[in-house]
Amino acid sequence: MKIHVIGTRGWSYAGMEDLVRELGPRFVHDGDAVTIHAWATAETRAAGIREDVQNGVRRIFHTPGKGKYSGQFVVAIKSAWSAARSDCDVIYCAFIQNGIYMWLPRLFGKHILSNVDGIMWKDPKWPSGFRQLFFPLGAYTTVLFSNRTITDSYHMQQLYRNKFGLDMDWVGYGCSEEVPAKEHIELCDRYPDGYYLIMSRMTPHNLTDLMVDGFIRSGSKKHLVLAGHTAESEWFRALKSRSEGHAVTFLGLVRDQALLTQIILNARAYLHGHSLGGINPALVRVVGLGKPVLCIDTLFNREVVEAPAGKLQAITFQRNSDDVARAIGQFEADEARYMLDSSELGKTIRREMSWQRIYEQYRRQIELCLQG
Repeated sequence: MKIHVIGTRGWSYAGMEDLVRELGPRFVHDGDAVTIHAWATAETRAAGIREDVQNGVRRIFHTPGKGKYSGQFVVAIKSAWSAARSDCDVIYCAFIQNGIYMWLPRLFGKHILSNVDGIMWKDPKWPSGFRQLFFPLGAYTTVLFSNRTITDSYHMQQLYRNKFGLDMDWVGYGCSEEVPAKEHIELCDRYPDGYYLIMSRMTPHNLTDLMVDGFIRSGSKKHLVLAGHTAESEWFRALKSRSEGHAVTFLGLVRDQALLTQIILNARAYLHGHSLGGINPALVRVVGLGKPVLCIDTLFNREVVEAPAGKLQAITFQRNSDDVARAIGQFEADEARYMLDSSELGKTIRREMSWQRIYEQYRRQIELCLQG
């Protein structure tokens, strides 16, 4: 079976790329061929690399446009055209903004499995009028152009059913079945009293500012480390300005996944502010590693920290910095208890949401897609 993947940036990022890194080599191991249509980066363009092979997975690099919002759509149409003219059997398409182009490979007789993912129409990185019109219409067209459509959580499945009248299966994200040994890293020397970790794109809807402000208000003697892409914006500059003079460090995007795993393992606890849903791969990854979690209270986050074991095994907070400060104080008042809870939850997640189980679910979805 020949599978092409459209909609992920490539390999070094998190999110949907976690899924590609984990599932791609598994398909290859089982005798399938996998090709990712990725974004060309400054590094690949400078080196003149048009395609390469990573862990048995072929990557084709497409150059995005120069516009702030148009880059994704330029890569999407280039990827759709390239996949349409290939000899692939099935295309896995991630996200609505890519799914709208799936009519093109369908004209060439390709089978399409699309993942509409989460609540794209509430993501503030897109202009308000555009996202309120485009993404709901895009959801319908993605379903129309695809042989099979899925989303990434149970509650997102219900949302699509109730909001759009669309029925689809769901497949979440996974984690490693094994926890690697914790290694001493440079952050351990820099912050001997320990540190909290935020791991996400620094944006308002990921509540980065709310969590930073809450940490500062908590008066914690620990440090706060933030790992993730930082946008050049007035909002982020204001956040950095408020953080000056406090125990807050912005690491930027950490591409080395082994290092990122060690940063997680050495953290005292993880602050998670993803508020849009569905299931967030970063949350599954951290919980699977057995780390304590303080997260915004949403149905989607509870699918990870409550539903698998039938009881809440994390600290949740509401959408205000005072409650973040309260959650940090609650954790520090009984850290041993929450360490035990997180260890138990990690065992459950590694069993119920392992990447191998997610792989088997995706293989089944592709088989059903090819029958459609």
